Amino acid sequence: MYDCEGCGQSHRQGLLFGSGIGEAKWWCWRCQSTDQKELIRSLDDRALGVLNRDADGVDWPYGPNIYVQMRADLLDWADRHDIKSGNTRCSSGLHWLDKGRCAKQECYSKPGFYDHTTTWLSRTTGRPALVFNQPYRHVDPAEVLDSIREYPSLTAEVGPESWYGAGTTGVYIWNDGNRSEAV
Repeated sequence: MYDCEGCGQSHRQGLLFGSGIGEAKWWCWRCQSTDQKELIRSLDDRALGVLNRDADGVDWPYGPNIYVQMRADLLDWADRHDIKSGNTRCSSGLHWLDKGRCAKQECYSKPGFYDHTTTWLSRTTGRPALVFNQPYRHVDPAEVLDSIREYPSLTAEVGPESWYGAGTTGVYIWNDGNRSEAV
C-alpha cells in the first residue's frame, strides 16, 4: 500500500507518476487528475497490439504495472524493436526462443542474470524473437554467451538500454531469424 499524494490515505489502487523509482508519487484512482487519467488511457491504447490484455485491461509486466513512466518507456522500447509480448512456460525461455516451444521435459534452470524477464515476439513474423532481462547488476557478455552456447540460432547483446530503469542492465537474447527487419 502507498500513501496517496492527493488525499494522504493508504491505497492499494493507484499508480506512481513521475520519473525515477525514488521520485515518483502515488496517486489513488480517486485523486488522479484528468491529465493523469488521460495519460493512462493513451498508454493503454498504445499498448494494443504490444501487450496482452485480460478482463482487467492491459497486462503490464512488473514495474510498469504501477509506474506510469515505465509504461511509456516500455512502449517506446517495444516500438524501436518492433516486438510484442510473448508467453512461454519455458523457465529460461531459450528453448521457446530457439524452437518456438519448449521441448524439454524438465526446463527449470535459469542463468544468474535473469531478473525482470520478459519474452517477446516479432510484430512482423509473429515468432519468438527476444528474451529480455533487466538485472540490477553489470553482466559480463561472456556469461550471456555461455548461457546460449547450445543454441546456434541465438545471439546476445548486453547494454545499458532497459525500460525498467533503476540502474538495471539490458540483456538481450535474440533469435535473429525471427527478428524484425526494423531493428
